[in-house]
Amino acid sequence: MSGMRKKIAGKVMLPVAALFVLSILVFRERAGIGYEQTSAAVREWETIYTEEIELTKECLIFTSAEEVSDTYLDIMEMVLDSMKVGYDICRVDENFEVSVLDEYAAAVVTFQNWDVFADKLMPVFSWVKKGGRLLTVVTPEVDPFFNAVAAKFGIDIIDNYPNVYGVRFLKGCMIGADDDDIFWYDRSMKEGVMSSLQVQLKNDCDVYVVSEEGDVPIVWTNDYGKGRVAVINQAVTEKYARGFINLAYTALYDAYVYPVINASAFYLDDFPSPVPAGNAEYIRRDYGVDVASFYTNVWWPKMMEFEKRFGIIHTVLIIENYSDEVEAPLEGNGATARFLKLGNMLLNNGGELGFHGYNHMPLCLEGVDEDKKYGAYRLWKSGKDIEAAVQELVDFSEELFPDNDFCVYVPPSNILSEEGRKELIKAAPQIKVIASTFLKDAENIAYEQEFRVEEDGVISTPRITSGCVIDDYQMLVALSELNYQYVQSHFTHPDDTLDEDRGAALGWEYMSGCLEDYIEWVYESAPSICNVTGSGMGRAVEKYDKLTVQREYTDEGIRLRLGSFSGEACFLVRISDGVIEGASGCSYEHISGSMYLLTADSDEIMIYIGGAR
Repeated sequence: MSGMRKKIAGKVMLPVAALFVLSILVFRERAGIGYEQTSAAVREWETIYTEEIELTKECLIFTSAEEVSDTYLDIMEMVLDSMKVGYDICRVDENFEVSVLDEYAAAVVTFQNWDVFADKLMPVFSWVKKGGRLLTVVTPEVDPFFNAVAAKFGIDIIDNYPNVYGVRFLKGCMIGADDDDIFWYDRSMKEGVMSSLQVQLKNDCDVYVVSEEGDVPIVWTNDYGKGRVAVINQAVTEKYARGFINLAYTALYDAYVYPVINASAFYLDDFPSPVPAGNAEYIRRDYGVDVASFYTNVWWPKMMEFEKRFGIIHTVLIIENYSDEVEAPLEGNGATARFLKLGNMLLNNGGELGFHGYNHMPLCLEGVDEDKKYGAYRLWKSGKDIEAAVQELVDFSEELFPDNDFCVYVPPSNILSEEGRKELIKAAPQIKVIASTFLKDAENIAYEQEFRVEEDGVISTPRITSGCVIDDYQMLVALSELNYQYVQSHFTHPDDTLDEDRGAALGWEYMSGCLEDYIEWVYESAPSICNVTGSGMGRAVEKYDKLTVQREYTDEGIRLRLGSFSGEACFLVRISDGVIEGASGCSYEHISGSMYLLTADSDEIMIYIGGAR
């Protein structure tokens, strides 16, 4: 992983003459050139799917009356649903019969106190010994019941809970993580995460994740008889925990295959737009120009450089103006030259334009959404006013760019109320994709999403990371999602360079260097990931969300049957023991370590696994 820059770049003073020359070079080629419709902007959206097939009930999830069990049940259901794994749920403390395990290949424990198994604990491990696979997704409570089976998990010695500040991933088990890369939980925490037991393991355990210093095993497996057990030795419920669970569950098998999105999208919010007000101190300090000149001659050429170098296809989100109007009639914006010039440059490069807002006031209603009020933002007076604002944005955008297919919406500041969403879709039914945020914000008012098709048919495609200076938490989530759903989605703003909270004081050279480091990490880690626009991400998520899978394990490998198949589907394959020696109904490539990317062109697939010990 490329190291994030640790030294602040010095002042960069570019002569005004150089900026003038750069401006000529950029616009001489493109100024006045109309938009010629490209394949990236014309979308055949309707997709034909084969018949859905029922998932095989592969897994039994054990729950108990413990409060933590409800939390981990929700997480486990999310992970298994995404991986297209059929499962049932069993309350261990309510009439659990061990014989039911014979109907499943795997079982998952979602609680910490193993005393609920009571006299059925040893029979559970007899099932494992005969070939069953058992995962505990949270650090067990050390009590006589767990101590009785600790050796079956490969544990020799158990000690207290040390501070863990970050983790390292071993054995090439994670795309984007070399053995010596540390992914920090949050270096601002003084005490770290104190939920992992200090354990010493037997030599024949397979350890996949350790603490930053390597002395605390976090994820490992241990073969027991003909079966296998896996442990996640931490109590973390943040979204990045899904990557750990996906790793541990798939490592229960010598080889495991699961569907993924396979898409990488980059968004530029608030662009094109009027030049915003903001603190231009650092731009003047480093470049000696105003904000408009900086955007045109420094910031935008850097974005285009990233497009050319990495194959990025930017999706940009239009803001018509920065007024505080929240009641019709609306003033609109008659100054369109900047929109046309920058928008056409983007479209001629194969990019896509989407909707962001008539202004930057989130779609939240007065009298309904007071809890969504954020900073200086105002609430809209009525649903009709929201409709009027959306319609004005639609008219403004489609008049300027009549050949662009406007189907992507990004809410201002990632804030959108349910009432506002209803008014949005009513006013602009052409919107097929809403791209807000994957992560909660500090104020807990963001419109948080998952990658899925919603009940009304609109596709949620959240952005995972943001800004130029990617913090520890975002990097860990980005790593998790790259391995869990093989997806990357990032957004930034031109006015990041005006906001100290987003790194403006560090200077654009430093900020753009950090962003470049992140982009390099993405494409060095996943060189075959598909670059898509916002609508392309929507289509990829729709195909992924609808897909159903049946798995059959044979002596030769894994056979897949696909339902709701669109003609193409992508999978990650984790090989814990062996290699892929061939396949039918698909193509495949080795990504790194134990991971392969598989692309299906048939609804019947056979993956041949060889070289197992």
